[in-house]
Amino acid sequence: MDNKTADELKRRIESSVSPFHTVLYVMKELDEAGFERLFLDRKWKLKKGGKYYVNVYDSTIASFCVGENWQGENFRFAAAHSDFPCLKVKPDCQMESNGYIKMNVEVYGGAILNTWLDRPLSAAGRVIIKTDDIMKPEVRFVDFKQPLFIIPNLAIHMNREINKGVELNRQKDMIPVMALSETTDIKDTKNIWETYLADKTGVGAENILDYDMFLYPVETPCVLGLNGELFSAGRLDNMTSVQACVKGIKSNVPDDGFNMAVIYDSEEVGSGTKQGAGSVIIRNIIDRIFRKFGYDEETAECALADAVGLSVDVAHGIHPNMPEKNDPTNKLLLNHGFGIKTSAGERYASDPVVIGIVKGLCDRYDIKCQRFVNRSDIPGGSTLGTITVANIPMRMLDVGVPVLAMHSSRETMGIYDQVYLEKILERFFSYA
Repeated sequence: MDNKTADELKRRIESSVSPFHTVLYVMKELDEAGFERLFLDRKWKLKKGGKYYVNVYDSTIASFCVGENWQGENFRFAAAHSDFPCLKVKPDCQMESNGYIKMNVEVYGGAILNTWLDRPLSAAGRVIIKTDDIMKPEVRFVDFKQPLFIIPNLAIHMNREINKGVELNRQKDMIPVMALSETTDIKDTKNIWETYLADKTGVGAENILDYDMFLYPVETPCVLGLNGELFSAGRLDNMTSVQACVKGIKSNVPDDGFNMAVIYDSEEVGSGTKQGAGSVIIRNIIDRIFRKFGYDEETAECALADAVGLSVDVAHGIHPNMPEKNDPTNKLLLNHGFGIKTSAGERYASDPVVIGIVKGLCDRYDIKCQRFVNRSDIPGGSTLGTITVANIPMRMLDVGVPVLAMHSSRETMGIYDQVYLEKILERFFSYA
């Protein structure tokens, strides 16, 4: 078992408890690797041979490296996403009945709801704080780190049919308990959540203007299997891909090349936000880079026409108990390589030229890969790849590690597949 890879992934997952914390962790890695931070609202000074990153509205990050002799060509691109299915705290969230103080939440993304029951949950996100300048409130990032909430199941004695399957109502059945009315030591029981949040941010409750807070399970990621070949954790979708993209962009850029890696927010809810793959923000950043180096619009268009991109997101590993849910000939086995995903309906970004490039790199550097296609009668989910190329037209291919129980609060993968994915991203970005 590759202990180093598992340890790195464990640290990332434990730190990436919200899209904002995902970006903070990536920023720390890029800072340590010598990347220079740029700001969207400030003018840029760029040079060939430079390494840079841009924080996009706190939950998306774009990083890029410029070769010493880059002439506006040889563009390589990779993307993953920072968000994950979870529960998001609503404003004015406190609910109280029968001695329970509960938290009103809404479901973010396509979560498998029953996997959130009976699990200790914590909360993380960002808090917007009042300042003297109304137009510039402070943004503070918060992670409670400890178990605080739980959504209890109903006992089998009260629902004898529970093992036949239960449909959970998102408004009624997914409400976490956060305290008991009579035992809380917070005096203002009508605003227990706001008071707790204020205490953890170190400001008065009256100074909190708003928040983006998400619940997450606090269980620790772990290696499992008799030979330690499996890895179990929440948020494998898509921290596996974030790790591969970051390692890739930190590898050596070709002398005449330009490499870019983007970690987008909002993939799990359709990407149609200012910081999502459906936005023009990354295309604007690319155009801005070309202008800064004195290249005109046509040079940028030519570069994109010849560019190669990878959309990096998890894929469905074949299920041990329900193998019939996979395609009979294009199925992913755990620890047999990362998946190359294609779809006739273009739910995945695919291009045979890029498939040829990726397979050529795999052959040369002894990297294992597999092909994945969904069963013809079971349409798969979509990814950010097809959305990205609608705004940044280039050849692009969807790849990712096989996982079990995708969108569960805890997923499982083969750790060797992570090694293969990281290797292909490193070779993709560094091959000259």
